[in-house]
Amino acid sequence: MGYGLSRRITAMLAIAGLAFFLLAAGTCELLASTDRDGPAFKDIAYGSDARNRMDIYKPPGAGPFPAIIYVHGGGWWNGDKQYLAANARDYMLSKGVAVVAINYRNLVEAKRDRIFPPVLAALEDTKSAYGYLLKNGGSLGIDNTRLAIYGASAGGFNALWLALSINEDGSLQAIKAVGGIDAQTTIDPFEMRDWVGPSINYGGHAFGLPEADFQSFLAQRDKFLNYISTLSPSYLVRANSPPIVLLYSGGLQDQSSDHMALVHSPKFGAEFQKTAERNGHAVTFLEGAERIPARYSDFFNFLIDRVVK
Repeated sequence: MGYGLSRRITAMLAIAGLAFFLLAAGTCELLASTDRDGPAFKDIAYGSDARNRMDIYKPPGAGPFPAIIYVHGGGWWNGDKQYLAANARDYMLSKGVAVVAINYRNLVEAKRDRIFPPVLAALEDTKSAYGYLLKNGGSLGIDNTRLAIYGASAGGFNALWLALSINEDGSLQAIKAVGGIDAQTTIDPFEMRDWVGPSINYGGHAFGLPEADFQSFLAQRDKFLNYISTLSPSYLVRANSPPIVLLYSGGLQDQSSDHMALVHSPKFGAEFQKTAERNGHAVTFLEGAERIPARYSDFFNFLIDRVVK
């Protein structure tokens, strides 16, 4: 998929997500914006690259507040922290939870920086943003012992990777929950074909291959396997992983073979749930949100409940 088309599709998804959440909000309560003047802190630099920036939105009061980190989608090609849906943000703020929206380097910048596999730039930046909050959250009004993280599409992959990564220093214990909206849960081409079906044509770009050349991705899987085993959430989920919630706009009964429908297929969630269960971990899987918008509220309440406790 070309850069321009991917960017337009990502923007459409962001707008669609906001529309769904607006509908979902109507089923539970009317949401009044608690943050009309924008973020409390804008474009905080958490790293040296121009893309290493975060915005922090805080509810009224002195704090410190638990926080939920938002990681935007865009297929690792593009996207922006401004994709954060306003009503989703305000809903979290209304529950006394701060919201942190981050940018990160994309594949073009990874190539510039000679990072391999290119997707590692996005993942490492997500980790750096989290590390910045651990170190500096207190001075920003954030309770850095009560954090959750979620993302949309590729951003969901980033969030899952971070939360499920094994760390020896215990720093990931601050992540009380992780969520993905329309997220890819594996970067293994064998799993993608097995889970989603023979028509999926996605993922090789994470390793520097043409995005649409899935056959090359399959042919070179063994060469990438060491990376796949350390980057793919499906390989990382364990019994002691943090609570996980996965939400998909489409339903398992849908038959669409459209490229973007496959990229965001709920089968990524259903099969990941089975993998997690085999490893001793329960995953909350929500599908069909396009038909049942209230599931967006269920998704955000899952995250909120685990950081507010």
